[in-house]
Amino acid sequence: MRLFTLSHNQLPEILSLVSAEDKVLIRQEAVYLMTTGQLNSLPCPVYCLAADAAARGMTISEPFTVLNDSQWLDLVLQAKQQL
Repeated sequence: MRLFTLSHNQLPEILSLVSAEDKVLIRQEAVYLMTTGQLNSLPCPVYCLAADAAARGMTISEPFTVLNDSQWLDLVLQAKQQL
């Protein structure tokens, strides 16, 4: 499993690289992508840090999964590669 981290709108580049076995973590300004529908076409799970969403006044709902800092660390440790 590869972990792709988005901190701003890098979506076109990511779409060409992500597979069903991967995971995507959206952070910082990329949390706004949750409202656009663009992430719905990704073939893998998409995660968001609770602190990043809260700092921008956003709530996280399906199909996205909220992570706290401890869960984020677990996700990073599971990844064979981080991009």
